[in-house]
Amino acid sequence: MDNKELFTHKSEDYANFRPSYPDEALQFLREKCPGSHVADIGAGTGIFTKMLLKYFDSVTAVEPNGEMREKFRAFLPGVPCLAASGEDTTLPDASVDLITAAQAFHWLDEEKFKKEAIRILRPGGKTAIIWNSSVKNDFTIERDDICKKYCPRFRSGHAGKRSPAEGDAFLRHSYFKYVEFISFSNPFVMDRTGFEGNMRSRSYMPSPRERIYGKVMEELRALFEKYAVNGVVTEEMSTQIYLGSFE
Repeated sequence: MDNKELFTHKSEDYANFRPSYPDEALQFLREKCPGSHVADIGAGTGIFTKMLLKYFDSVTAVEPNGEMREKFRAFLPGVPCLAASGEDTTLPDASVDLITAAQAFHWLDEEKFKKEAIRILRPGGKTAIIWNSSVKNDFTIERDDICKKYCPRFRSGHAGKRSPAEGDAFLRHSYFKYVEFISFSNPFVMDRTGFEGNMRSRSYMPSPRERIYGKVMEELRALFEKYAVNGVVTEEMSTQIYLGSFE
């Protein structure tokens, strides 16, 4: 399946049940990037874009999936959302001060994206690769084991391209000319409805139309009940930012 279609029929759950990002992460980007125009690559339903709008004067979203763009435009009707990819944004040369890719970099062709970033960035512009990453504990390990069992597309690390350690080394030492890394705590609290919706929103999860869907959700519900306290589970997460320059 084409990467841009992996989230088709998942936009409602994605918009409602994916975690947001801590304000401290956006404050860091604002302090490090004094320019005013941001290109948000793989913007999805606009979760990260909405936060960028609190700190930057102008944001242009880029999202290749049509269903996600529809949800984005309903959520943020005044914000431009281009039907384009991170490798071919259609933005003018030297037109943005900051590029962000939140939960999106692993879907991109890394070298084509770098070439495009160099083209659209103004002198001194920077690129931020951002992930909400789960902290390994009994809950997340058991959840991932269930996904490995039932979801052929499930990948750990950087979406299967690299392990977390390999991905970190790649971004710190190979991809950028200069890079700064920072991490912020971002715990994510979910009730049962939120947990189920969050799982359905993931690219590798089977759709309700698939035969295996009932079984995987049954085991995930049992996992929720095992770890829930007062009706909620807390997924310990960290928001990780690699803020780099290519030139």
